[in-house]
Amino acid sequence: MDAKRRLRRALNAINDSISTLRKTRLKIENGRADISRVLNELEDAETNIRRAIRELPDDI
Repeated sequence: MDAKRRLRRALNAINDSISTLRKTRLKIENGRADISRVLNELEDAETNIRRAIRELPDDI
């Protein structure tokens, strides 16, 4: 996979995780959040961001 494609894929994954974090924040603010679900969503977002960063091409 070329560097540009890997970069685009990683940035999309990070963007998806940011979107998840925003939705989770809104749930918390509106009092509709189940704490165990929130913790799982936060952990998943963190994992996805870390994975995306690891997959970034070295030559950017």
